[in-house]
Amino acid sequence: MKRFVILIAVSFLSSCELFDDKSKTYELEEIQELYNEIVALSESVSCTNSAEWKITPMGSKACGGPTRYIAYHQSVESRFLDLVTQYTKLQAEYNKKNNIVSDCALVAEPRGVVCESGKPIFTGN
Repeated sequence: MKRFVILIAVSFLSSCELFDDKSKTYELEEIQELYNEIVALSESVSCTNSAEWKITPMGSKACGGPTRYIAYHQSVESRFLDLVTQYTKLQAEYNKKNNIVSDCALVAEPRGVVCESGKPIFTGN
């Protein structure tokens, strides 16, 4: 009888771990989908006038600070910044929940944007 109870307890705990792993994967997939949406929105406008482009920090390193900077056209600003805020928050929560570590290197903020072949390119990193 003891073996049966132990077997059930071990099975239950194992299934909980598997569920957590699936949950972790889902979160990573959700974060990646959001990242892809942000990049697609950033690339949805051709860069022809660098004065119309802005830069924002994006993501959250485990030890603080953004993972990168990204350029966006002012015509998509509201939606874009909402997505970036959501992405940064989800990444910070994921890092904390899963005890993620990072390199803690500071990512230099670009000074501006120039347009090359229809794409925004950072200057002054």
